[in-house]
Amino acid sequence: MRVLPCALLFIAAVAPLHAADNLLLAGSDYSSLGSYTYLGTLTPLGISTLGNGWILRNWVDRLTYRYNGYTPDIHALAWGYSPAIEYQWAMGGSHAALSGGLRIAHTHLDPDDPSNVDRGTRLRGTLQGELTSSLGEHFENQFLAAGEFGNGAYFVRDRLPWRLAGHFTLGPEVIFQGSHVYRAHAAGLCFGGIQLTHRISLLVRAGVKEQSGQPTVGDFGLELATPF
Repeated sequence: MRVLPCALLFIAAVAPLHAADNLLLAGSDYSSLGSYTYLGTLTPLGISTLGNGWILRNWVDRLTYRYNGYTPDIHALAWGYSPAIEYQWAMGGSHAALSGGLRIAHTHLDPDDPSNVDRGTRLRGTLQGELTSSLGEHFENQFLAAGEFGNGAYFVRDRLPWRLAGHFTLGPEVIFQGSHVYRAHAAGLCFGGIQLTHRISLLVRAGVKEQSGQPTVGDFGLELATPF
């Protein structure tokens, strides 16, 4: 599966809650169709703070996926680095973010597929938007949409977490993603707000994923966030 190098976690919910200057994000997602592992940082610029103002985002990731293309069952491995400038702001009970940046990635295909536009090393522009909206005392909606120029790649995710027992969250999510070489969607549940330490928060997710030309599979992931 192909996933854009975007903040595929609860940045909008986590960032405003910490007084630290920076935020470290890490996580991994796995299914039999592929995997996605990332490490990223959010660093406020100038007098900005997390959740309010200009943010420098640095993101590195490792991606594997499989698809039917030039030949059946092509396996891909991609390493990427994505710097971006993001602006975050509050709107009453809501939080929004908009970013633009670049992604440089190297993709190895086995067997080779000349028709894959990500083959080899590529540099492309990216856009991402997020909106977290309060739906009452215990519910909120977390929406994220991202795209990459030149390969038709997109990622759209919507989460509806319910706050329970203080800081824990539980709720469904749906994901739509794809590019020139595949289309996929997923649905599942997320359980977040797990405090591993005083500073490290964990979210776990599980669900099912469907990809064109492939069987439906289970999908599992975790997301970590910590201020520093």
